[in-house]
Formats: sequence, C-alpha cells, structure tokens
Amino acid sequence: MNLRNKIVSFGLVATLATTSLSLTSCQTMQQPTQQGYQGAGTGALLGAVAGALLSPDNRWKGGAIGAALGAVAGYTLSQIQSQSAQQAAQYNQPVQYQTTTNDGTQGVVKAEPIGYNPQTGCKKVRIKTWQNGQLISNIVKEVCPAQ
Repeated sequence: MNLRNKIVSFGLVATLATTSLSLTSCQTMQQPTQQGYQGAGTGALLGAVAGALLSPDNRWKGGAIGAALGAVAGYTLSQIQSQSAQQAAQYNQPVQYQTTTNDGTQGVVKAEPIGYNPQTGCKKVRIKTWQNGQLISNIVKEVCPAQ
C-alpha cells in the first residue's frame, strides 16, 4: 500500500471517529440495544482491519485502535438510525439528523415512514445514511409499538 492510500485510509478512519463523536455530542444517554451491539461489532471489525492495514510496523496496535474507534462509530450510527426510525414511525413524518465535523465531513441520517404492515401492526420506515453526499446505507426497518 503506497503512502497516498495510507493517508486516505487514515483520513477515512479519523473522519468516521470525528463524525461519531459529533453526532453523539447532543444525544442523551440511552440503554444499549441489540442494533447498537451489532453496529459496534461491525464497526469494530471494520476498524480493526483498517487499523491493521494502516499500521504495517505494528498491526496489533493499529488493529486495536481501529477496533475501538470503529466500535464507537458503529454503535453511535446504529443508535442514531434506530432513534430516527422510532421518531419517524411515531410522528408519521420524515426525521433527519445532520452534522458537520470540524474537518468538514458531513453526515446525514434520514428516516421516512413508507407503509404499514397489518399482520404485525408495525410501521415500515426507510433509513438512509449519507457521508459527504454519498449514500452509504439504505435500509427498510419495521418499527413496532412498544408493548
């Protein structure tokens, strides 16, 4: 991997970490959810791989740092997606969260109610996530009323 690719990869990891911290700075503390744990696990895995690739002299150290940053970023993103889906279903209108980090990275999460499932009694919500104008996630989730 050449120096330019390393710098770009490091910049992506730094941007992800900064974005996750910015997105959570105004959020209240919530109980962890299954989606939060899954997001943290996925983020940790991707962060560990990126960290190991960026640290050819000490792959273990790079992997550990990358895993920690990735876990925080993955957990934060999944919690924001979940919260926006809940609000979109509850108020039956689109909900959007957006932020711009100090380095100019823009993050947007938008949730839109798109239907109702009469068999389950749940609303369907489409959740889209963008980073710097590029769509990075587009999922449909069923949001059921609290029991």
